[in-house]
Amino acid sequence: KGALKKTTDSHNFQRERLAIDLTQPIYHRQYWVQLEQADKTIAQAESQYAGQEQDLMVRTAQAYFDVLSAKDELAFAESENEAIKRQLEQSKQRFEVGLIAVTDVFESQARYDQSRANLIVARNKVNSAWEALYEIIEGSTLQRQVKTLAPLVEELPLQPPSPEDIEAWSNTAQQQNLLIQAALYGRDIARQEIQVQRSGHYPTLDLVGSHSKDRGSRNDAIEADNSRIGLQFVLPIYTGGAVSSLTRQARKLLEAAQAQLDGQRNQVNRQVRDAYRGVLDSISAVEAYKAGVASSESSLEATKAGFEVGTRTIIDVLGAERDLFLARSKYATSRYLYILAGLKLKQAAGSLSEEDIAAVSSLLK
Repeated sequence: KGALKKTTDSHNFQRERLAIDLTQPIYHRQYWVQLEQADKTIAQAESQYAGQEQDLMVRTAQAYFDVLSAKDELAFAESENEAIKRQLEQSKQRFEVGLIAVTDVFESQARYDQSRANLIVARNKVNSAWEALYEIIEGSTLQRQVKTLAPLVEELPLQPPSPEDIEAWSNTAQQQNLLIQAALYGRDIARQEIQVQRSGHYPTLDLVGSHSKDRGSRNDAIEADNSRIGLQFVLPIYTGGAVSSLTRQARKLLEAAQAQLDGQRNQVNRQVRDAYRGVLDSISAVEAYKAGVASSESSLEATKAGFEVGTRTIIDVLGAERDLFLARSKYATSRYLYILAGLKLKQAAGSLSEEDIAAVSSLLK
């Protein structure tokens, strides 16, 4: 560092002085520690940025499948409404010719009114899901231009996590999770801050130099040049307790950073275990709901046949149709949950990448 000074006296004796002072630090302990802190601050910011990128990937996928799920529910609600409407018309015709009681007509009317309400709710849910997706892609050229989304393929390959070991995934997450890495850097920065504050007790050594030029006159001109160079050694003896106070404050910040790191580790451990079990549970759910759809279809056909011969009532038919629509809805939802659980598992483990998103895209029609 340096300084340039200029002074002028305009009284009887005119005097002009130009001076420059230069200081080059040789040893200041806190400077070296702060340099390491700066490197770790950059690394922490990079980890946080990469973590936000992964979070954006998962949120975008979540919003995408929320739209598909809402559209599925709307399609099922429309199908259910149409089916119940037909059943209501048939019930009225059968009642007019005396084949069924009026209570069956009332039951069909009640189911139809309820299905209309469900249809309104489903439409609102679709609009809300679209808005959530638009919110994420705000500023993108795709915003408001996206009107249709590709659905999942019919035959979705179901694979358990690899490796199929929850402890291996947990250990990987503790090492690679980006939020844990950011918290680790934060703890290290806080620990180094203690060293920075303690440096107030350490001596400093600087290379100092100065050059001055004096020029003055009354009758005769006077000029003088002065230069000096040397080492400046400073040994703090008493700082009034300021250094000790700042050091104690830095220790408290370290405790807070360590607590944040421990909390982040526990949170990630829970997330990776939930996601791992979520993948396995989703596989079982997809298989179960797929079988449930087939069973519901068979049950509906049998119930309709029984209704035609008089062994089943219209209430039975409506119930069987509702069971089928519900089974199809749950089957579709379970497929989306399987995809999302896999993405969340890799995010928790810190290994989620654009290749994983590309792999999901390949499963869309």
